[in-house]
Amino acid sequence: MKRILYTLCQCTWGILQTLIGAVVFMIFIKRKHYFFNSAVATEWGLNCGVSLGLFIFVDDEKELMPHEYGHTIQSLILGPFYLLVIVLPSLFWAGLPMLKNMRKNKKIPYSFLYTEKWADYLSRKLK
Repeated sequence: MKRILYTLCQCTWGILQTLIGAVVFMIFIKRKHYFFNSAVATEWGLNCGVSLGLFIFVDDEKELMPHEYGHTIQSLILGPFYLLVIVLPSLFWAGLPMLKNMRKNKKIPYSFLYTEKWADYLSRKLK
């Protein structure tokens, strides 16, 4: 029942990010897929994790999975605002060389950004 409700919400309230996730899923269709809790997880072989609605994409390290699942819960909470409130800041935080260097030089943890800290919190609460 939980998986049905999760899927229904991701395919309605979280439809924007779920559609983008479905496209990425199709691009990596030949990779390994499985369920993590209620999300569809894909080991895509890239050195990062991404959560898009119903879908989680991680490298082969399973340690990222709970954190990425936390992002899927953010998607359930924020719906169409997830892309603006979570994805955009996370992309900048993870990808901009200036921010990467700042984190490295000042020893700022990745989880310092509110999007990441909140995803970690949600993943711990849902254990």
